[in-house]
Amino acid sequence: MFKKVLILSAAMVLAFGLKAQTIMETTCKVGDFIAPALVMSIEKDVKLTQDAMRQRLKDTKLKVKNVDGYVAILDQKFEQIAPTPVNFYTKVEEMGQRKDRTTMVTVCAMTNDLTIDQQTVQANVRLFLQDFAGYVVRYEAQQNMEAQQDNLKKAQKASDAAVSALSSLEKDIASDQQKIADKQKDIEKYKAKIAECEQDIKNLQAGIEKKQGKKDDAQKKVDATGQTVRETEGEVERYRQQAQ
Repeated sequence: MFKKVLILSAAMVLAFGLKAQTIMETTCKVGDFIAPALVMSIEKDVKLTQDAMRQRLKDTKLKVKNVDGYVAILDQKFEQIAPTPVNFYTKVEEMGQRKDRTTMVTVCAMTNDLTIDQQTVQANVRLFLQDFAGYVVRYEAQQNMEAQQDNLKKAQKASDAAVSALSSLEKDIASDQQKIADKQKDIEKYKAKIAECEQDIKNLQAGIEKKQGKKDDAQKKVDATGQTVRETEGEVERYRQQAQ
């Protein structure tokens, strides 16, 4: 059997920076193996911290598995922990009462190489967790930045759409204003034409009035000559009768 060394550690980070890390002794169980461990708390959201740990392990380019509730790197060379293959386990969970719940980060590192100094492995795990405390802060900032970048893209897209709509409306308004100006010109033309027509009507009415006077005179002549014709016809008829 290979000798196993188990170390458990954790990191604590505040929303606006890091606090000094406090490590407490405890135990942890991986399968049937129970070993002394160290535990730290971190004042970050548990889901955020879990995601940060997954990303941190992904950064190692090593194969990661889920084992007994732990996220594990099994029998691989994790250089930050030891120069030879190790079994590395980590768990991020929330503990405590509802009002005082704390996110706990557990890390277990077991090596089967008897030449590796246990204190060195423990010191490396401690450094890993201290680094991870800062990593969580950077990870959260990165997530916030990416979220804000997405919001910026959405806002920029909405702004571009609003600018485009505004430009389109401005063009429509300018077009309608030009149409109004053209219609006003047409109105002025129509007003001039109406005035011309009104003057023509006045002239025609004046002409009609003059012609109406001439018509009256002509009617009088017609009446007078008609009377003369009738009287002459009467004289002609009278002389005809006398001639017979």
